[in-house]
Amino acid sequence: MVCEGFDMIGLWQYNLNKKIADEGENIVTLDSILVHINIKDRKFELNSEYSTIRYINKEEYTKDVYSYVEPEFHESYHKSEFSPRFILFSAPGATGKSALAKHICYKKNGIYWDLPENKIAEYSFQGAISKAVGFGEMSNFIKSIEDGNTFLVIDAFDEAEAGSGRSGIEFFLRDLNAVTEKCKNTCAILMARTESALFIKEYFEKNNVKYKHYEVGYFPEYNSKTYIENRLRKGKIEISPVVKECIDEQFKEIHRIFPDKNAKEFLGYAPVLDALAASYSEERNTANLLKNTVSGEKNCQLMVKILDHLLDRERDKFIKALNSKFSELKITINIENLYKKEEQINRIIGKLLFDDVTFFGYIDDAVPTEYCDEYLEVVNTQLPQHPFIFSKEEKGSIYYEFTGPAFRDYAIAFGLANEELHDFVREFLADNRKYCPSQMLIEFYELFSNKRITGKDIPLMYNSFKAHARLGESAFLNISGTEKECYVEFVLSGEKETTLLSEFLLTDLSEGVYINQVSNCYIDITGKVYVGNQNGEARINNSIIMCDEIIWGSEQVLIEAYSPGVCNIFANTFNTLSDATCRFEIKCDKKDNLKISANNIGSYYKLLAYKGDNSFELESDDFESFANVVRRIFSCLRSHSKDTPARKMDFIDNRIIGFSDKKKNILNFLLECGILYNDEQDWLYKLDTDKLSQFSIMWNNVRNGDLSSLEKLYLEYVK
Repeated sequence: MVCEGFDMIGLWQYNLNKKIADEGENIVTLDSILVHINIKDRKFELNSEYSTIRYINKEEYTKDVYSYVEPEFHESYHKSEFSPRFILFSAPGATGKSALAKHICYKKNGIYWDLPENKIAEYSFQGAISKAVGFGEMSNFIKSIEDGNTFLVIDAFDEAEAGSGRSGIEFFLRDLNAVTEKCKNTCAILMARTESALFIKEYFEKNNVKYKHYEVGYFPEYNSKTYIENRLRKGKIEISPVVKECIDEQFKEIHRIFPDKNAKEFLGYAPVLDALAASYSEERNTANLLKNTVSGEKNCQLMVKILDHLLDRERDKFIKALNSKFSELKITINIENLYKKEEQINRIIGKLLFDDVTFFGYIDDAVPTEYCDEYLEVVNTQLPQHPFIFSKEEKGSIYYEFTGPAFRDYAIAFGLANEELHDFVREFLADNRKYCPSQMLIEFYELFSNKRITGKDIPLMYNSFKAHARLGESAFLNISGTEKECYVEFVLSGEKETTLLSEFLLTDLSEGVYINQVSNCYIDITGKVYVGNQNGEARINNSIIMCDEIIWGSEQVLIEAYSPGVCNIFANTFNTLSDATCRFEIKCDKKDNLKISANNIGSYYKLLAYKGDNSFELESDDFESFANVVRRIFSCLRSHSKDTPARKMDFIDNRIIGFSDKKKNILNFLLECGILYNDEQDWLYKLDTDKLSQFSIMWNNVRNGDLSSLEKLYLEYVK
């Protein structure tokens, strides 16, 4: 199995993860990680108009970090070097990488580099540095780096990759490596989500670069409470005994609701703590809410309850202010439908996305038309104080943003799931290249959309789902079906088991399926697949795509196929968006690992070298043909948590088997040996997982492209 972003060193990473698992976790402190990095002098005058590269001053540190609270750090991998050239920090989404980066810069006088601020191009490292320090200071700056008198903290490689593609990141790393190759000390600290970090590690390994890698974990419970207290202090709330008691009660109730491990993760995740801090009130607090929560609820369900509680509380404040306003006007109105959850979120989205509270807002008919202006006066007064909104002052102006990732992704998920809002929210996200969803976006979206998804939302939800991944885990995307019934499945797998599953019903297959940068993806649909967009590079790594039509939408498309995985792209036709000039780059360790098929492939000369027959349609009895048919059947089975994997018989019979006698023979064989069986209603094919073990079949491995465990079954089939 080739894991996301592992490419040619997949086996190395696999062995590394196994070693980590066997030896147990190695938890270290931040001070021990940075022990060889001394406090530097701020030697350079940085261009104040080029904020991409800057020192972190006290004002910015106080505003963005306030008081740093240390999470757990897990030592992942390092070559036994006293002081490596690079230190790499990785983490799942929204676990405080930027706060860590700014903390290190502030305490050690490092130079902070906000990587996604500008789109990366080749040699951008030197170009950006020259813009920050001036051409005349370039040699002095590089000498200072080499001598260990200056170091960089480069933040948000994952966000930069989303905007500039993997090729852009590789160009940047190449330039960074060339400029710093003479350094004897740690010259740069790099921050990235787990997936992007693995690609960076691959580059370091291939180029023999000395580095250390640490995974940022969650907060231990004591530090979680400290984090909440700091958030409250930042909001000018005194930490009284009542407040401490409230926090303790919140934690006790969450431990009651979740098993210990889940509670630890939930209470160690910064966005959750932000929500708990925002929920505090002396009159009402979430402890009472939590006491009425049923044990066994999902983390996301609990977060929604907390955030809904904040919306209810805010409505109470609004109604009180509105009644006061209208009492002065000597009018009485029916408040039942005023400023409910939907209206608040609409106005929040309007305010923060488009700076207009009336953009999506509506005023209930209960408010007389002649008093709508007065109603909006109260809205404009109350909304900037909303717990979802954080105000900040810069250069004499007030700016507004979401209080944190949980609040932001709650509102965005709500907007995407709302028919009236989703096009506007998508437009905003398309223009906002710095937006990087947290792992909570897909969880909120799952609830708000009732497990239904549109084709255009797949790339965003895929990125959100990948944010769950920790070291040793890989994300997979499976899409299969017809217009009648099509399912989208996001799967997170560790070495031995599936660790997380999110499944959706695709609502609009007729509009096409959209992908951008995918790895370990399996698509088997009738209809169109749109690959990429004009805002960046598209990437297809070790994936299977079978559809009627593929439409290439990016200027640059990277296609990768590395052993032990394969990449097969089969469509009736290829087309390119009218305003796109598509350039293909192919990377593979074995030419046979990549097969591409389309009736008009001759128009795509760069792909012609990999032209191959659609192996899923071969009429032969060789192992490859057999294994691909079995994989196709296994991949379409739905992984129900409450039941064995299954799929409707007519889908498999019509979509996968069709009129092929060879495929019918394989299906009948699977039924005869009991790997598949019919349900009692005779409308589903179900998988007997016990039978798989008899043939030493690894179901998830087969679905993910590693077909080797099917060899025993194939020998039985040949007999």
